[in-house]
Amino acid sequence: MKVHHITQNITRANADAAKEFYRDGLGLAEIPALLDPEGTRLVWFRLGAQELHLAIQDQADPPSSRHLALASDNLEACLERLKKCHAPIDSWEGGNLWRVRKDGSRSTFCYDPDGNRIELLDHI
Repeated sequence: MKVHHITQNITRANADAAKEFYRDGLGLAEIPALLDPEGTRLVWFRLGAQELHLAIQDQADPPSSRHLALASDNLEACLERLKKCHAPIDSWEGGNLWRVRKDGSRSTFCYDPDGNRIELLDHI
C-alpha cells in the first residue's frame, strides 16, 4: 500500500490565492484535475510521485491540529517563496522561522489562505 493523493479543502473565495500559495509558495506543479476538467470543484498538484488535491468548498474547515507535512530539499528557499506570497509562517524561539527537532532536522509550520496547516521539514 502507498499514498496516491491527499485532499485539502479550500474555499471558493480563496481559490486563486490558494493556487498561488501551492504553486508559487510551495513550488508544486499544477496538473489537470481529471475528475473536473473545468476546475470549478478541484485543483490538483503533483506532490513528488503523489498528488495533492484541493477541493473547492463554500466554507473553510474549522481550525485544527491536522496538517500535511512536506519534506523540502531547500527549506530556506521554500520559506523565501512563502514570504513573497505573504503566507503566515510560525516563528520559534529567537525569532527563527524553524525549530530543530530531536532527529536533527528542521521544521516549521505555514498556513494556506484558508488556514490549512502545513508542516515543512528539511529533506529527511
